[in-house]
This record gives sequence, structure tokens and C-alpha cells, in this order.
Amino acid sequence: MSLFRGLLGAKKIINFSVAATSKRTVSTPKGFLAVYVGEDQVQKKRYVVPISYLNQPSFQALLR
Repeated sequence: MSLFRGLLGAKKIINFSVAATSKRTVSTPKGFLAVYVGEDQVQKKRYVVPISYLNQPSFQALLR
């Protein structure tokens, strides 16, 4: 019975780690903004930029 409980516990850990890697979440540090650039999922690239860039006219033009 102890072996059975151990196997169930191992299965739960494996399922959790698989679910955690399949739902890839990337956090953005405080004071930064994530900007995604690209036409589709294949070409899309993520950039993390400081929020202070939002006040810059040249950066605002890039976002338009």
C-alpha cells in the first residue's frame, strides 16, 4: 500500500511539472513593459523595455 501511495505521489509531481512547462508564463520585471513584435506566432518576438521609454516620441512612433 505504501508503494502505491508513493507511485500516486510521483504521478502527481510529473503531471504538475508537465503542466507547468506547457503553460509557459514569463513575468515582466517591475518598471518594464513587454512588447511583442511580429506578424504571426512564428515571427513574433518579445522585447522587455523600461516604461520610461513610453515618454519618448521616437518610441511612441514605433508603437503606432
